[in-house]
Amino acid sequence: MTFIKSFKNWFSPMLTTIIVIAISAYTLGLSLGGQNIFDQLERFVPILLVIVAVVGLQLSKQSLAAHLILFFTAYLQSGRDLIVAMTSFDFQSFSFGVTWTIPLIINAIIFVYLLLYILSFALDGKAKFKLESGPVLTSAIIAFTFFFFRDGFSIAVLKIVPPLIALAFGSELFAIVLLLAGVSDVPFDLLSKIVEGEFFQQTFGYYLFLAFALYLIYGAVTAILKHLGQR
Repeated sequence: MTFIKSFKNWFSPMLTTIIVIAISAYTLGLSLGGQNIFDQLERFVPILLVIVAVVGLQLSKQSLAAHLILFFTAYLQSGRDLIVAMTSFDFQSFSFGVTWTIPLIINAIIFVYLLLYILSFALDGKAKFKLESGPVLTSAIIAFTFFFFRDGFSIAVLKIVPPLIALAFGSELFAIVLLLAGVSDVPFDLLSKIVEGEFFQQTFGYYLFLAFALYLIYGAVTAILKHLGQR
């Protein structure tokens, strides 16, 4: 327990920032790929916005928030993959049923690091955060409702937790950036459907959610520009 509690103290602020930037660059690299330019942007832009928020929070000395967001947005699944790989050992063949690839190992290391860092703060009891009501929280609730009806409860929770984390640590700007990340794939999906001639083949629900997503994007971009203008 002492080992976990003191884990965050092993790294200087400078080293922690380097680690966060390295993990962020690696995460961004994983998002590359797609059948066409719009598919590529649909995957890349949301992760890019998350990384902007993560690095911004880290540089703002909100290291716990940066680690939490990386954990929930990119490496939660890596923990499950690690457990599945470890428990796939077959005593009869004396081998693992899951192939231990380099990406699996790297992701597992990152997952363990993030988990230990977060637990270190939790056990230390010195982390301070507070979620206050305001326009950004209201926007987050509206966005959660949108995600819930479009994607279901589980995905809605995963998409809304990161902006709430940023907001709880006092960063409205990065909370808005993370809200934008949740819907930033929509314009590229729209362009892809237009180019492929599939736009008029969608259901009414698609057009309804499209219109609402574009409204959320407009609101988020406007709010970001307003925050930047105040600096």
